Amino acid sequence: MKSVREIIEEACHRINLVPRRQAPAGDQLENGYRLLKGIVTKYNNDNLLAWTQNSIIVPNNEYIHIYDETDTLKGENNLYFSTVDELNAYELTQEDSENDVWATVDGRPGVIWRVMPVSTQGGTVYTWYGVPARPPYPQRYQRILQYRAMFNFQVTDMMKINSLYLVTPNKQLHAKLEYVAPADFDKYTVTAPVFTFTQKSEGEWLIQLKPSVAKMQYDVKINYNEGIEFDLNTELYIPDNYVELLIVALAHKLALMYPRLDDAQMQRLENEVRVLIDNVQTPKAVDRMIERSEYFYGDRNMSQSELLGGYGIL
Repeated sequence: MKSVREIIEEACHRINLVPRRQAPAGDQLENGYRLLKGIVTKYNNDNLLAWTQNSIIVPNNEYIHIYDETDTLKGENNLYFSTVDELNAYELTQEDSENDVWATVDGRPGVIWRVMPVSTQGGTVYTWYGVPARPPYPQRYQRILQYRAMFNFQVTDMMKINSLYLVTPNKQLHAKLEYVAPADFDKYTVTAPVFTFTQKSEGEWLIQLKPSVAKMQYDVKINYNEGIEFDLNTELYIPDNYVELLIVALAHKLALMYPRLDDAQMQRLENEVRVLIDNVQTPKAVDRMIERSEYFYGDRNMSQSELLGGYGIL
């Protein structure tokens, strides 16, 4: 275990930026902190930091919306209610009227609830009134309908999506879905076992599956990397080999910013970074799970070609 400050100080000592008994100056500490954040982000995005890998299991759906602190897809000034009683219990204000708030209610398709000011002897009050929504639907209403059809799920610090699997009811891995780029997603048939995703904001993702695959009676397992937030005093509870990797990688970045080493020393430092990266990559390659391309179909397993052909799709 080392703190972020200790990692930065050790990296500074490794390249003789400051003596062992001396703390880095304020600008050196700040630059080291900034460079370390960039290193951690890059290594995490490259799947080098095994301790950040996590997974969740969510219900199968054509659109799976993952969000953290920000939910941009909900739409500004759009409200969603389960029942009319819940709608009526919401206390409307003048601000809601001025912001043109819209609401929808489960089980009441085709109705947009908007805010209407009503003059009374005691002053203006605000109430809901329903407006029928008929094709062609306005763009805002189309986005509301799409949001209501999504499975919306809050997950903390999802930085990168690595893979998706269909999962059997007993939570055993069933079938890996292959990633395709958003621009190519429509090229595949409605039964194709593929998925795509777009990042909507920091920590917010929209995952899309093919309609027939989304109707299969299985859950979806999302494997992802968590983001890492830290300050100078954060204690990092990570394996020693990762601590050493961060120290040496940061030392190399600092050596480029503050030239102190000759060419031979820089080359040794670069080689050390490569060796440490190989050391954290090799165990992951050795431990990689061997998977079989088999898919449940009734009381037997079907081949991948059968799944691609649409067999067993509900």
